Amino acid sequence: MMDYTMFKELVNDKFKDYLPDHMKNGEVKILQINKTNGTKDGLNVYQPDSNVAPTLYVDDMYELFKESQDFEGVLREAADRYVAAMENIPEMPKDILTDSSKGKIYMTLINTEANRSMLEKVPHREVNDTSVIYRLMISDDDRGIGSTVITNELAENLGLSEEELFKVAVENTPKLFPPVVKPMSQVIFGMLTENGGMPKDVAEQVVEGMKGENEMMWIITNNKGISGAVNMIFEKNLFELSKGLGDDLYILPSSIHEVIAVPSSLGDPEELASMVQEVNMSVVDVSERLSNQVYHYNRDSRKLSMATDTPSKDIVNAVAEISLVYDSEPKR
Repeated sequence: MMDYTMFKELVNDKFKDYLPDHMKNGEVKILQINKTNGTKDGLNVYQPDSNVAPTLYVDDMYELFKESQDFEGVLREAADRYVAAMENIPEMPKDILTDSSKGKIYMTLINTEANRSMLEKVPHREVNDTSVIYRLMISDDDRGIGSTVITNELAENLGLSEEELFKVAVENTPKLFPPVVKPMSQVIFGMLTENGGMPKDVAEQVVEGMKGENEMMWIITNNKGISGAVNMIFEKNLFELSKGLGDDLYILPSSIHEVIAVPSSLGDPEELASMVQEVNMSVVDVSERLSNQVYHYNRDSRKLSMATDTPSKDIVNAVAEISLVYDSEPKR
């Protein structure tokens, strides 16, 4: 079977043959792109009359080729996706480097050790075994959210230091993506009844049977369900939940999109970390994994710290105290 190196070379040479005539003047480039928790080979075809280009991933194309052994079919499908993306890709806003762009800067969380290469090129700050990075929203419509990671070069063009980016993102993130803290039973109910699934009355009975006396598992995310794990560093979210439960919290990082909070009296952190790792390895896509560790929120000191430092990790051992985002209102 054709190996990946040869496949990539052939894609580079032959891809334009499958594009319509008016797109065959573009320049094909395959470059290694830093993605969350890894890298991929991104294919772009830069057209003379456009300042943007969609990215196709050669790695993914190769996986399809291994299944089908149909090189022409894989390229034909990829070319069709490229053409469709070019017809729908949003134009880069003209005001991307003006003051108005500051209102579109927000923050997300990624694993620190798994993204060392990316972090060398972007402003960031480490929080326990994760890092805050910054993104600039390009579009938000029915097709989804378009954004770009703020690199050191883009930050310089914006005239913003990391500290300034952090302050701007602290203000913008809850506005652009309002935080959501909801019981797991609510999430499961939505899953059971989604798209006309289980009747609501039956789903309610199922969920009631799972609750017990009290809600024990809570999801912390945002209204979009995208990159919502960063809300665990907004201290108000943790304090209000822990106050309502009357207990400290263990925070389980289920993905970059959400974390799960449970009362600290519910279980042993090492056992919880083992569960997180098992779910990460078996269910969560590599690009969406945040950490195999568990965090502890102390409602008295109002601090978040590492609860575990298990060996089942691909990250640097880091137990430094996290800098939570607190409200600006004075405490009474």
